Amino acid sequence: MTALGFSHVSPRSHHLQPSVESAPTGPAATALAPPLGWEDVRRARLQLAIWIILAAFCVIVTFSPLRSGYTDGPRFNAPTDVDLYEAEIDRMRRGQGYYEAAAAELRSRGYPTASIFNWRTPLPMWLIANLPERGGQALLAVLAGGLVLAGFLWIAGEAGLLAGAVAAVLLFGAVMPCFLGPLYVMPVLWAGALIGLSVAAYGFDRPIAGCLLGLAALFCRDLAGPYTVACLLLAWRQGRRSEAVLWLAGLAVYGAFFAWHVAQVRSLLGPHELAHEEGWLRFGGAPFVISTVQMNAFLLVSPQWLAALYLVAALAGVAAWASPAGQRVGYVLAMYVGLFAVVGQPFNQYWGAMLAPLFALGAALAPQTFRKLASIALAPAPASC
Repeated sequence: MTALGFSHVSPRSHHLQPSVESAPTGPAATALAPPLGWEDVRRARLQLAIWIILAAFCVIVTFSPLRSGYTDGPRFNAPTDVDLYEAEIDRMRRGQGYYEAAAAELRSRGYPTASIFNWRTPLPMWLIANLPERGGQALLAVLAGGLVLAGFLWIAGEAGLLAGAVAAVLLFGAVMPCFLGPLYVMPVLWAGALIGLSVAAYGFDRPIAGCLLGLAALFCRDLAGPYTVACLLLAWRQGRRSEAVLWLAGLAVYGAFFAWHVAQVRSLLGPHELAHEEGWLRFGGAPFVISTVQMNAFLLVSPQWLAALYLVAALAGVAAWASPAGQRVGYVLAMYVGLFAVVGQPFNQYWGAMLAPLFALGAALAPQTFRKLASIALAPAPASC
């Protein structure tokens, strides 16, 4: 919706200029601004009504029997994936190989091992095990802090200082787990920080950096695969052939790496491996999607209906974000929301940590989006009608 969005990035500069600040103000603005027609008013009213209905639906879901929220359940304080990864890293520091360590810990803790996708790729654990004590946490903290700063500068440049400050606060909630205790061992947090930095790099018109950061996210967690494919398609569609070639090369290297990973895992599998009772296709719909949105530190300690409103606010913010990098965030969020509505078990709620920075960026722009929509929807009837 271009009437509500911001100007595109200049092809000659990485600075982002908000159209609302660069436009004339006062009588000159009135003379230059195109008059609102009934079509504009009706479109704004329709969009506002859609967002209100969607928000009401999502809030109702959180009070219904369909509600999903694994972090609220009695098993949330049971042994977790964090304990598993810490044990694997401890074994690796004592000289054991990653796959032997993973096999021993997965089986001793009763994890399903029959599916390849229950075995994490080794890069994050290998990196942490080979860094000094707490070196992995320090590195992730630097990435997370850099993301908060980059998000502030990016959004402030596009939408003003207030929106930038809101983005920084929400981003801090998104990356706070990176600073808390042993949570830094979670591969999904590394992937989330790297994807956030990748979209910020695109926001500053640094596509090569964005590509490399996105590929790094993929090597940390296979769940970043859809993001990399979306970026490849966008690069090709926008005629950036050199960037598309870089994405293709990176994906080819990852394909070889994942094939090696599969071979390593299969060499350790026996005839009686445990498997999940239910598959990954669960069609969790809105309840599961809302639960993944909760993976922001501020929302985890809040009623889930606030996460439902936050989801709608973020989607509204990215829907009106007209710059190319903003549209990238919108495409990626729409893709993952659709994916998570179909794939994922209740205990996969933590997947949302990977998308938490993107939801934060969209939610930071929601106030401007709704204010603009309301101003058009409540405008007086055009004189020509």
